[in-house]
Amino acid sequence: MSDLTFDNGEFARRERTLQGELALAELPRVAADVLGGSAIQFALAGNADKYKRLTLDLRVGGQLELKCQRCLKSLPFEIDVATRFTLFADEAKLDEAEAEDEDMEGLLFEQEFSLLNLIEDEILLSLPYAPAHDACVAEAGVAPDADVVPQKPNPFAVLADLKGKLQRGEH
Repeated sequence: MSDLTFDNGEFARRERTLQGELALAELPRVAADVLGGSAIQFALAGNADKYKRLTLDLRVGGQLELKCQRCLKSLPFEIDVATRFTLFADEAKLDEAEAEDEDMEGLLFEQEFSLLNLIEDEILLSLPYAPAHDACVAEAGVAPDADVVPQKPNPFAVLADLKGKLQRGEH
Protein backbone atom coordinates (compact mmCIF):
# COMPACT_ATOMS: atom_id res chain seq x y z
CA MET A 1 0.00 0.00 0.00
CA SER A 2 1.52 3.29 -1.04
CA ASP A 3 -0.63 5.52 1.19
CA LEU A 4 0.98 4.29 4.41
CA THR A 5 3.40 7.24 4.69
CA PHE A 6 1.79 10.51 5.75
CA ASP A 7 1.85 13.45 8.17
CA ASN A 8 0.65 11.81 11.40
CA GLY A 9 -0.23 15.14 13.06
CA GLU A 10 -2.43 16.20 10.17
CA PHE A 11 -4.00 12.73 10.06
CA ALA A 12 -4.95 12.99 13.76
CA ARG A 13 -6.01 16.66 13.56
CA ARG A 14 -8.43 15.89 10.72
CA GLU A 15 -9.68 12.77 12.56
CA ARG A 16 -9.00 10.64 9.51
CA THR A 17 -9.34 6.88 9.44
CA LEU A 18 -7.51 4.29 7.41
CA GLN A 19 -7.97 0.55 7.26
CA GLY A 20 -6.69 -2.21 5.09
CA GLU A 21 -4.93 -5.50 4.77
CA LEU A 22 -1.23 -6.26 4.36
CA ALA A 23 0.29 -9.43 2.97
CA LEU A 24 3.05 -10.92 5.08
CA ALA A 25 5.48 -10.14 2.23
CA GLU A 26 4.80 -6.41 2.83
CA LEU A 27 6.08 -6.83 6.42
CA PRO A 28 9.66 -8.07 5.91
CA ARG A 29 10.76 -7.77 9.56
CA VAL A 30 7.74 -9.83 10.66
CA ALA A 31 8.10 -12.33 7.81
CA ALA A 32 11.69 -13.00 8.91
CA ASP A 33 10.51 -14.07 12.39
CA VAL A 34 7.55 -16.30 11.45
CA LEU A 35 6.92 -19.43 9.39
CA GLY A 36 3.88 -17.96 7.63
CA GLY A 37 0.45 -16.59 8.21
CA SER A 38 -2.60 -14.89 6.83
CA ALA A 39 -2.93 -11.28 5.75
CA ILE A 40 -2.69 -8.74 8.55
CA GLN A 41 -5.66 -6.42 8.99
CA PHE A 42 -5.18 -2.93 10.40
CA ALA A 43 -7.27 0.10 11.27
CA LEU A 44 -5.97 3.53 12.24
CA ALA A 45 -8.04 6.44 13.56
CA GLY A 46 -6.89 9.96 14.37
CA ASN A 47 -8.42 11.71 17.35
CA ALA A 48 -7.70 13.79 20.45
CA ASP A 49 -7.61 12.62 24.07
CA LYS A 50 -9.23 14.24 27.11
CA TYR A 51 -6.25 16.62 27.39
CA LYS A 52 -6.80 17.73 23.76
CA ARG A 53 -3.57 15.99 22.69
CA LEU A 54 -3.66 14.45 19.22
CA THR A 55 -3.73 10.64 19.19
CA LEU A 56 -3.60 7.71 16.80
CA ASP A 57 -5.57 4.57 17.66
CA LEU A 58 -4.10 1.51 15.94
CA ARG A 59 -5.66 -1.94 15.80
CA VAL A 60 -3.80 -4.86 14.18
CA GLY A 61 -5.10 -8.40 13.77
CA GLY A 62 -4.30 -11.61 11.96
CA GLN A 63 -3.07 -15.18 12.27
CA LEU A 64 0.63 -16.06 12.19
CA GLU A 65 2.46 -19.37 12.24
CA LEU A 66 5.39 -19.37 14.66
CA LYS A 67 7.98 -22.11 15.26
CA CYS A 68 7.50 -23.98 18.53
CA GLN A 69 10.80 -23.86 20.41
CA ARG A 70 10.26 -27.37 21.84
CA CYS A 71 9.19 -29.48 18.87
CA LEU A 72 10.10 -27.03 16.05
CA LYS A 73 6.68 -27.52 14.45
CA SER A 74 4.22 -24.83 13.41
CA LEU A 75 2.42 -23.01 16.23
CA PRO A 76 -0.65 -20.88 15.36
CA PHE A 77 -0.58 -17.44 16.98
CA GLU A 78 -3.38 -14.88 16.93
CA ILE A 79 -2.38 -11.21 16.63
CA ASP A 80 -4.88 -8.83 18.22
CA VAL A 81 -3.25 -5.55 19.21
CA ALA A 82 -4.96 -2.28 20.05
CA THR A 83 -2.79 0.69 21.05
CA ARG A 84 -3.38 4.42 21.48
CA PHE A 85 -0.40 6.60 20.62
CA THR A 86 -0.28 10.18 21.86
CA LEU A 87 1.59 12.61 19.59
CA PHE A 88 4.21 15.05 20.89
CA ALA A 89 6.21 17.85 19.27
CA ASP A 90 9.53 16.97 20.88
CA GLU A 91 11.34 14.19 22.70
CA ALA A 92 11.48 16.07 26.05
CA LYS A 93 7.68 16.44 26.22
CA LEU A 94 7.20 12.83 25.21
CA ASP A 95 9.65 11.61 27.88
CA GLU A 96 7.98 13.77 30.54
CA ALA A 97 4.50 12.49 29.65
CA GLU A 98 5.67 8.86 29.63
CA ALA A 99 7.32 9.38 33.05
CA GLU A 100 4.01 10.67 34.45
CA ASP A 101 1.93 7.89 32.88
CA GLU A 102 3.84 4.63 32.33
CA ASP A 103 0.91 3.11 30.40
CA MET A 104 0.95 5.86 27.78
CA GLU A 105 2.52 5.18 24.40
CA GLY A 106 3.94 8.24 22.71
CA LEU A 107 5.09 9.15 19.21
CA LEU A 108 6.65 12.26 17.77
CA PHE A 109 4.93 14.32 15.08
CA GLU A 110 6.36 13.28 11.72
CA GLN A 111 5.56 14.63 8.28
CA GLU A 112 6.87 11.39 6.73
CA PHE A 113 5.36 8.98 9.28
CA SER A 114 5.52 5.30 8.23
CA LEU A 115 2.43 3.38 9.35
CA LEU A 116 3.99 0.21 7.94
CA ASN A 117 6.93 0.49 10.39
CA LEU A 118 4.54 1.09 13.30
CA ILE A 119 2.44 -1.96 12.35
CA GLU A 120 5.57 -4.12 12.15
CA ASP A 121 6.80 -2.81 15.51
CA GLU A 122 3.47 -3.61 17.18
CA ILE A 123 3.38 -7.14 15.75
CA LEU A 124 6.98 -7.86 16.76
CA LEU A 125 6.33 -6.57 20.29
CA SER A 126 3.32 -8.86 20.62
CA LEU A 127 5.18 -12.06 19.65
CA PRO A 128 6.19 -14.38 22.49
CA TYR A 129 9.92 -14.55 23.25
CA ALA A 130 10.02 -18.36 23.10
CA PRO A 131 6.81 -19.66 21.50
CA ALA A 132 5.84 -23.19 22.53
CA HIS A 133 2.81 -25.45 22.42
CA ASP A 134 1.12 -26.17 25.75
CA ALA A 135 1.75 -29.84 24.94
CA CYS A 136 3.80 -30.75 21.89
CA VAL A 137 2.56 -33.55 19.66
CA ALA A 138 4.87 -36.55 19.20
CA GLU A 139 5.99 -37.69 15.74
CA ALA A 140 3.25 -40.35 15.56
CA GLY A 141 0.64 -37.66 16.09
CA VAL A 142 -0.13 -38.76 19.63
CA ALA A 143 0.39 -36.47 22.59
CA PRO A 144 3.19 -37.75 24.78
CA ASP A 145 2.14 -39.24 28.10
CA ALA A 146 3.80 -37.22 30.86
CA ASP A 147 3.66 -40.17 33.29
CA VAL A 148 5.55 -42.55 31.04
CA VAL A 149 9.30 -42.04 31.19
CA PRO A 150 11.35 -44.08 28.74
CA GLN A 151 13.46 -46.62 30.60
CA LYS A 152 17.19 -46.26 30.04
CA PRO A 153 19.46 -49.15 30.91
CA ASN A 154 21.30 -48.67 34.17
CA PRO A 155 24.89 -47.84 33.18
CA PHE A 156 26.25 -49.91 36.08
CA ALA A 157 24.24 -52.92 34.96
CA VAL A 158 25.66 -52.50 31.44
CA LEU A 159 29.18 -52.35 32.88
CA ALA A 160 28.56 -55.40 35.07
CA ASP A 161 27.27 -57.31 32.05
CA LEU A 162 30.30 -56.27 30.01
CA LYS A 163 32.66 -57.26 32.85
CA GLY A 164 30.95 -60.64 33.09
CA LYS A 165 31.35 -61.23 29.34
CA LEU A 166 35.03 -60.27 29.48
CA GLN A 167 35.64 -62.63 32.40
CA ARG A 168 33.91 -65.48 30.54
CA GLY A 169 36.03 -64.72 27.46
CA GLU A 170 33.10 -63.52 25.34
CA HIS A 171 33.65 -60.55 23.08
